[in-house]
Amino acid sequence: MNRRSFLRDSLAFAGAAAGASCARSHTQPKPFADLTPMTTGLVPITADERQSRIERARQLMRDRGLDAMFLESGSSLFYYTGVRWGRSERPFGAVIPVRGEPAWVAPAFEEQRAWELLPPATNLRVWQEDESPYRILAGILRDRGAAMGRIGIEESVRFFIFDGLRAEMGGAQFVSATPVTAGSRMIKSPTEVALLQRANAITLRAIDEAVRTLSPGMSQHELAANVSAATAALGAESDGALVAFGKESAFPHGSSRPQQLREGDVVLVDAGWKDMSPTSRARSCTALPRSGSATYGRSRSAHSVRRSRPRSRVRRANPWMMPHVK
Repeated sequence: MNRRSFLRDSLAFAGAAAGASCARSHTQPKPFADLTPMTTGLVPITADERQSRIERARQLMRDRGLDAMFLESGSSLFYYTGVRWGRSERPFGAVIPVRGEPAWVAPAFEEQRAWELLPPATNLRVWQEDESPYRILAGILRDRGAAMGRIGIEESVRFFIFDGLRAEMGGAQFVSATPVTAGSRMIKSPTEVALLQRANAITLRAIDEAVRTLSPGMSQHELAANVSAATAALGAESDGALVAFGKESAFPHGSSRPQQLREGDVVLVDAGWKDMSPTSRARSCTALPRSGSATYGRSRSAHSVRRSRPRSRVRRANPWMMPHVK
């Protein structure tokens, strides 16, 4: 094949693929145009409630003989402080002591961004690139009387941070902080329960609406984008949907291979709401009915809801799915 023929055939193939995609989108009704936000009236977690969580943690630390607890960015840090921060090779986190005010450690070049997230009177200590963040962190603990005490390390703290801190505080004893964090987080306030219930309702509704857009030839990425779009139309932000078709739906976390939906395929969707902590996620299973069947064009989904830790599940029967699952 010469170069001219190759370019001609490649352009023809690309045009045919684009035409097929456009034809598929034009045959679908405009999705999600009639959806309205479901976030109206939601009451967020207040600063007072987060402070009560810290006081609860302090009581649990006293009960277990701990002097302080260290948390790096993650769900527990967000639970106590409302601060979200992406993890990197540079430590960022907070010390919650039994006595004294909490304090934070951050890279110096991120100080301005840290202040955008922290209250004005926060004790924030920064470290330069030629300094040890563990020495700064150890100084916070010493100032709060924990130099020779028992320090709880939150379960998701990475080893290199724990190891660096341990090297700076040879006289301290390091233990798991899980009895403190789990002892706090497993008890939900009425506000938190209401948020989780609304998050579940939004996620399930978004999946149901996205399932209505199923059509032969659709890719798993197209359906995932529709779940995110439906979530946005309902007033929330999706944290990404995992979608798998056919035999790939047998894998708990799908497959990285490109997939195209075929009639009779089982469809697996796992989605959630990004703004919630603990994250509320739902897993849904349905199938694209075969043409000519009584339920063709009426795909619906059955759901398994993961609300929070400890996990609880809600299942909903689906009269449209089971006859078409092989």
